[in-house]
Amino acid sequence: MNARFRDRGLLCTAIALGVGVSTGHPLAITAAAGMPLACLSPGTRRAAFKTAIGYYVAGLWPMVPGLDRYIGQSTTLLIPVTLWIFAAAVLSVPWTIAWASNRSHCLWRAPLALLATVVPPLGIIGLASPLTAAGYLFPGTRWTGLVAVALLPGIVLATRALDLRRRCIVLCSAIGFCIGFTIEARTFSPGQSDLPRGWIAVNTHFGDVSGPFRDFPAAQFIQREAGQRSARVLIFPEAVVPRWSEATEVFWRQSLDQCRSRGQILAFGAGLPAKARAGQDKRGSLSELRSYDFGPAIDALKRMDAPRAIHGSAFSLATHAPPADDLMKPYPEPIDNTLLVVGAESATFYQRVPVPVGMWRPFNRASVPLRLGAPGVVVIDRQRTAVLICYEQMLTFPILVSMLQHPTVIVGISNTFWVDGTPIPRYQGTALRGWAKLFRLPYLLAVNS
Repeated sequence: MNARFRDRGLLCTAIALGVGVSTGHPLAITAAAGMPLACLSPGTRRAAFKTAIGYYVAGLWPMVPGLDRYIGQSTTLLIPVTLWIFAAAVLSVPWTIAWASNRSHCLWRAPLALLATVVPPLGIIGLASPLTAAGYLFPGTRWTGLVAVALLPGIVLATRALDLRRRCIVLCSAIGFCIGFTIEARTFSPGQSDLPRGWIAVNTHFGDVSGPFRDFPAAQFIQREAGQRSARVLIFPEAVVPRWSEATEVFWRQSLDQCRSRGQILAFGAGLPAKARAGQDKRGSLSELRSYDFGPAIDALKRMDAPRAIHGSAFSLATHAPPADDLMKPYPEPIDNTLLVVGAESATFYQRVPVPVGMWRPFNRASVPLRLGAPGVVVIDRQRTAVLICYEQMLTFPILVSMLQHPTVIVGISNTFWVDGTPIPRYQGTALRGWAKLFRLPYLLAVNS
C-alpha cells in the first residue's frame, strides 16, 4: 500500500512539473531538473512509464492548440491530439527502459535516458527537456553546469543502494557542491555579456504574411526601418519574407543598395526555394526574370498604401494580368526556412529542424527539408552567430551543436502568430534566455506575432 501511494505521489509530482514547464516560467523550468528523479523512483517499470508519460502529457499540451491552428484548416482536432499523445509516449520510452530495481544502475541509466531524449531521432521532438534548467541553476558554467544537471539525478537515485551513513555523506556532498557551484557562478563569474555594438532585434506584428500580396507591407516596413535606424545589424523575425526569389531581389534592389552604401546589414527570416529537391534545377527559369522590366509594377505598388495593396488595387492588377493568374494558383514546392543576410554582407543560414508535420513532412514534395547536418553558426559582422529559428528554440540539441562551434552571440527568430494565446512564445523566450545565461553569451530575439 505504501508503494502504491508513493507511486501515485510521484505521478502527481511529474504532472505538476510538466504543467509548470508548459507555462514557460523560469522557476518552473528550473524545477523540471528534478524530472528524472520522479520518473525513475517508482517501484515498478510500469509505474515509471506512467510517471514519465504524465510529465510529457502535461508539459506538451500546448502542442494541441498550436498544431490545430497550424494544420487545423485541413484536418480535425483528432490529428493534433494524436500527435500530442504519440510524442509524449515516445519520449517516455527511454525513461521506462532506464528504470531499474537496483538503484545503483541509475548512476549511468539516468544520463543515458536524458541523452536519448535530446539527440535525434527523439531529439527532433525532444521538448520540455530537464537540461533547459541548466542556465538558471548554474549560469555561466557552460558545459560543466550542463553535465551537473545531467548527472545529479542519477547520483541521488544511486544513493538509495547505500547504507544510511554513506547515503547522507553522498547527498550532503552533492547538495554542498550544487550550492557552492551556484554561488560561485553567480558571484565570481561575469554577468551577461554585452550585445555586439550596433546590433538590434526588431519585433513585428504582421501576422500571417504568406497570403497573396500580404508580404508587400512587411517588405515596406523592413525597408523603412532599415532607412530610419542607424544600427549596424538589424535582426527581423522568421518568415517575414515568405519567398525570396530573383523577382523579390529586384523589388528590394534600391533598399539593398542603400544598406551597402551605409555599411548596414539586414538579417531576416525568408523562404528559399529548395532547388536541389525540386526534381530539376530552376536557376535558368529564375534568371529569365532578369529580362523583364519590373519597374512600372514596383512603382505602382509603392504608390499604394498597405491596406489598398492587400485588399484592393493589388488584386485588381493581378486579375488584369494573365501571368499573375498563374502565380496566384497554389503550387507546392519545397521551401527552405532560412535566416537571410543581405546588405553590406550576404549569407544564408538554413533551419535545421522545422516543425514536424506542420513544416517537415517526409515524402511530401512541399516539405521543408530537415537539415540535421547543416551548420549551427553563421558569421555576421565578424560575429560567430548561433541561430535558432522558431521550433529549434524549444529543443536542446540544436543549441548544443551550435555551442560546439564556438559562437559569440545567439540570435533567435520566430513567427508566433499561429500560437498567440498559448504559452509557446513564452517558453521559447525563456529557453533561449536560459541557454544564453548558461554559456554567458549575449542574445537577441526577434518575434513576429
